Amino acid sequence: MGVISSKDVNNIIRKALNIVDETIMEHGSIVGYILYKMLDFQYKYSLQELIDYTMIGILHDIGLFKEGSDVDIKHNETKSVWKHSIYGYLFLRYLSPIGEKAEIVLYHHLEYRKYHLIRSKYMEIAEYLSFADVLDWYLRMNDGEMKADFFVKNSNIKFSERAKVLFLRAEKKYKILEKIKDGSYEAELNGLLGKKLLSEEYKREFLQMLIYTIDFRSEYTVIHSMATTAFATEIARLMRVPNKDIYILYYGALLHDIGKLTTPIEILEAPRKLTDEEMVIMKAHVTNTVEILKNVVNEEVLEIAARHHEKLDGSGYPRGLKGEELTIPQRIVAVADIISALYGKRSYKDSFDKQKIIDILEKDAESNKLCPKVVGCAVRNMDYLFKNFEKQKTKTIGVYMTIKEQYSIIYEKFKQFE
Repeated sequence: MGVISSKDVNNIIRKALNIVDETIMEHGSIVGYILYKMLDFQYKYSLQELIDYTMIGILHDIGLFKEGSDVDIKHNETKSVWKHSIYGYLFLRYLSPIGEKAEIVLYHHLEYRKYHLIRSKYMEIAEYLSFADVLDWYLRMNDGEMKADFFVKNSNIKFSERAKVLFLRAEKKYKILEKIKDGSYEAELNGLLGKKLLSEEYKREFLQMLIYTIDFRSEYTVIHSMATTAFATEIARLMRVPNKDIYILYYGALLHDIGKLTTPIEILEAPRKLTDEEMVIMKAHVTNTVEILKNVVNEEVLEIAARHHEKLDGSGYPRGLKGEELTIPQRIVAVADIISALYGKRSYKDSFDKQKIIDILEKDAESNKLCPKVVGCAVRNMDYLFKNFEKQKTKTIGVYMTIKEQYSIIYEKFKQFE
């Protein structure tokens, strides 16, 4: 049973990152397309390999989004190349189904004349990715025009002669630049991803990676989305919600804060109560979530994500919906989101103890803000919910710490290329 199609995983990622910066996401899509057509021309890669390498091309700059909406992306792309290259590699390596192929991203800014310093079984693909990256930035800086001396000046310096020759042959056959110019390349990308029914695990891991790029921006939010999802699915099981509805609820909970990609880090980590102006910006994450998910996910998934701040008495946001308008899965995710926020440590507070969390939940249930049935189930099973979550938390924190440690180690090694 699938509520999100294979091609829509790509669309969710592209729409989410596009909200933060249109240029860098368009660049990723074009680089992914160029790489795809170069590899497709060779007729030696399986469909799954083409999909994996194309996704790597699309997401090769995902490390830039670690800083969120307050990063100068163009500056980072052209000046501070290793930081985002390393983070992009680590995100894809540890958080996505790409696995070791993510190593390709590490080298996409390495000039070809320095390749002799690297040993990797993926260097051929890295050559092609680097070429596609250089080509698109060159075209952007020259109004889409390819000057005659581009290949002469850069061949076997910035990129390999092999990559240049392959591109020119692929360009002759597929009219790559023409399709980029008229925008038809996007349909081809979706067509590629729609050719194969990707496993639920593959799709889920890519979406989890996207969510982690939000949560990993701050040590204080690193477990929030995962905690909300874990609490929501366990409460649903305990309430005997049908499996098909739990499946839908899972994705609604997982994606509920995807709009926070646009929320400035200084607001997410504010060590105080937010000002009225800051609260307006914070609340906008819900409408941004809707904008990202509409037309690409099941309507029930969309509404679960969109309604996690609604209250039974109509005092919630953004639509002020009331109890009769809120389904059980929507009510469950609303409660799970609050438990996650109270249970987690933030910049402005420590983790609340169990009794304080229970008191807050029961007060909100009594005042007709939260569903009494959902709160009752959560309160009765609070120890179980926390114990089950702590197992997942340990794994997630472990990945987070691994990424931090590996970043420092790899960055020291890459200083030789500066």
